[in-house]
Amino acid sequence: MTIQIITDSACDMPKSIKERYHIQILPLYVTQDDTLYRDGVDIHPTEIYESMARGVVYKTSQIPYADYFACFKDYAEKNQPALYLCFSSGLSGTYQTARLARRDVLELYPDAQIEVYDTKAVLGGLGLLVEQVGAAASMGADMESLLKLAAKCTRHVHHIFTVSDLQYLYRGGRLNRGTAMVGNALKIRPFLVVDEKGELGMIDKARGEKRLLKKMIDFMGSHSYDFKRQQIYICQAACQPMVDEFIKMVGKAFDNDNIEVMPMAPIIGTHTGPGTLTVFFFDKKIN
Repeated sequence: MTIQIITDSACDMPKSIKERYHIQILPLYVTQDDTLYRDGVDIHPTEIYESMARGVVYKTSQIPYADYFACFKDYAEKNQPALYLCFSSGLSGTYQTARLARRDVLELYPDAQIEVYDTKAVLGGLGLLVEQVGAAASMGADMESLLKLAAKCTRHVHHIFTVSDLQYLYRGGRLNRGTAMVGNALKIRPFLVVDEKGELGMIDKARGEKRLLKKMIDFMGSHSYDFKRQQIYICQAACQPMVDEFIKMVGKAFDNDNIEVMPMAPIIGTHTGPGTLTVFFFDKKIN
């Protein structure tokens, strides 16, 4: 029986890929004042970023235990093997909640084949990983093979990004207020990554957008196996002009037009703000 692949709305990938491999998406939650939204169901990223630009404040919350339990129980009752590819435990407690729900479902259905995997990835990085594993599942790969493939993707996927407004990093506790204010005044752009632990970190910075984009291009050139052929995912929060400039630079540097551009999942975008550009790629051929 084909293994069902599940992920969450922290995963950014083209709709066509989700449909091709029958990926189930569990929504995270977004709140605005006292209103609770299911990400991607009741509210969509473009709407959120347009509202944020007008000063609306959103908060996010992880998938609750009850949602996981209901999902895993449904597959267990149907005797349908399922693999949940969870976004990084370094950025949320979602993975631990999913593990708890899986444990409780297996107490009721000990023969069920339900697995939960911490991808250490998010956004388009998670999307690239889910695409690889979904393709393998559709070809009949068993659970052990899928978990090995997921682990390989985790080791070799890169997340790089930048933000336009440092006040959002200040609000999230990643910069002090003075640094954010001075950085904005001088148009300092941070070069951020998600590291091997699945945690957010800053590795460099530059004064001005074009200098920062050049640093991102240089990083890609030194951390890839073949940029002319491989798929690149770009996820953005209301920064299309910067995306267009970056795509031009990628085409000139690597002769690559195999790029998918998508709105950025709010689980990260609400904390980094409009003007966030994220880029995802592998540093090794996966299959």
